[in-house]
Amino acid sequence: MEFQLRGENQPIFEIHRVGGEEAIGVNHIAFQVADVAAARKELQAHGVNASVEPVYVRATGRTVLNLRDPDGWRLQLVDAARRAPDLTSAH
Repeated sequence: MEFQLRGENQPIFEIHRVGGEEAIGVNHIAFQVADVAAARKELQAHGVNASVEPVYVRATGRTVLNLRDPDGWRLQLVDAARRAPDLTSAH
């Protein structure tokens, strides 16, 4: 489920079912970027471990890249461009 205030550039709050290694609470902080693949390459050029490929999430219509900072906190990069979500998708 997503919540977003009206107007441009408002934060988006997402609520998801907890599963796997996830714990109840704040799961990650997401940062919107113009191009996830380009941002990944830039991070790698600066020595950041970004070995995982970006993933398109049909249920949200977004391309994302999940990372962890040096302290283990989950971070996510999200493409600014968004396709229409596939509301029939289970994930």
